[in-house]
Amino acid sequence: MSHIPAVLGLGDNVIDYYAEAEPGLKGAAFPGGNALNVAVHAARLGCRASYLGYLGDDVWQKAIVEGLDFAGVDHSLCPVRKGGCTKVCLYEVKDGERRFLGTDTGSGWAGPLVLTASLLSQLEKYDLIHGCANAKMEQEWPKLASLGAVLTYDFTEKEKYRTGEYLDLLCGFLDLAMFSLSGESPANIEAFAQETLNRGAGHVLVTAGANGQYFAGRNFRIWNPVQPVHARDTMGAGDSFLACLAVELLYSGWKKHEDIGESAARSALQKASAYASANCMQEGGFGFRAGGRTDQP
Repeated sequence: MSHIPAVLGLGDNVIDYYAEAEPGLKGAAFPGGNALNVAVHAARLGCRASYLGYLGDDVWQKAIVEGLDFAGVDHSLCPVRKGGCTKVCLYEVKDGERRFLGTDTGSGWAGPLVLTASLLSQLEKYDLIHGCANAKMEQEWPKLASLGAVLTYDFTEKEKYRTGEYLDLLCGFLDLAMFSLSGESPANIEAFAQETLNRGAGHVLVTAGANGQYFAGRNFRIWNPVQPVHARDTMGAGDSFLACLAVELLYSGWKKHEDIGESAARSALQKASAYASANCMQEGGFGFRAGGRTDQP
């Protein structure tokens, strides 16, 4: 393909810190965050990938930058917030599965990012811009509506990001809205996806744990089965799935405000499942451990 898609991960970067884990993994720290992980995986899938978000002015900034450099993701636009701290997400990890324990933002989180006119002028070159509710940038997303990029957004698993009020802030701008609803029945997932489409989202992806993934557009409804693996680490599994799905759709010709064809959707879902399964066989969100640091922050 002559055109190599340009993908931007916008908003959140964190350190995933394994406070409780097996020997050799306990105390490990990994650069992460949904937007950062999506940018990393887009780069691995052959895209020109960038990340844009505030960087903390602290010891963890180096780990974030080194992780992006390791993956070949451009971060030249990232402002450093003086005195700001990188968000550290604490986890317990057992048999490859993780349990969220809480966050540590030190003396004050470096985010959220504000999209100035100067920054917005730099975003016109991207084919796809991806963000996440954890970045707390929802008020900034209307500024992206005039750009030519496909807009995708992860609403995460948190119920507070599924209220009608919150959905209405964003759905009308989005080509793809993603949710994690592993505890819901298939019928409830299908109904919620239809509600999200009705609120203006072009397409809806729901990851549903053992039930697989549900992908809905105006012209198709697809349940995609899981590909079971004995995971080494499930951190970032959903991020890698979304990144591969989006990139495959870009390569198939997906454009802003365009409906995805069912055949392209099924093919992309299958490739995304295989890619996410492979990502679960490495540590952290994308296999980069921060500097060997093992002391708890």
